[in-house]
Amino acid sequence: MSTTPASRLLAAITVATLCLAPDLADAALARAGTPTVQFTALGPAGLKIVGTTHDLDVRESDDVVNVSVPLANLDTGISLRNKHMREKYLEVDKYPRAELSVARGALKVPTAGASTSGDVDGTIVIHGVSRKTHFSYQAKRDERGLHVSGAVHVNMNEHGISVPSYLGVTVKPEVDVALTFDVTE
Repeated sequence: MSTTPASRLLAAITVATLCLAPDLADAALARAGTPTVQFTALGPAGLKIVGTTHDLDVRESDDVVNVSVPLANLDTGISLRNKHMREKYLEVDKYPRAELSVARGALKVPTAGASTSGDVDGTIVIHGVSRKTHFSYQAKRDERGLHVSGAVHVNMNEHGISVPSYLGVTVKPEVDVALTFDVTE
């Protein structure tokens, strides 16, 4: 094996690149723009509760894409309901985030100017409880990056969350979550 200055320099660059690779993987995706996360819970007699937040982080590490949603700013449009939801049901002081993780290889990523959609399995963590989940998504790539939207169905009972009830009105434990966000690579 040659030990010329050029080969030693190449070896040093290779080792440095391999040492930095995990850090580069963590920075592979960056959120852009204003995301929207919206949950919809249904109750009796057509009751529909919608909560929205614009807090969302997207990261990639070890070939896993992780979408993390801080829950403290989730807003239903009624301050008392927000207080109950954050303090009594979601317990955001103990469980500040909901997270969805999926293997990068399971996702279809569109080429420039194209769009794609798919259904994929991942893991969702809510209220400290991790569950396998199935969700659908759409992605479109343009010159600014990827525009992503997705949907997942969550059962509060499976995550140890008490089903919200107020003045005798109880919502169903099934909740639909929709999200949209933009990322750059």
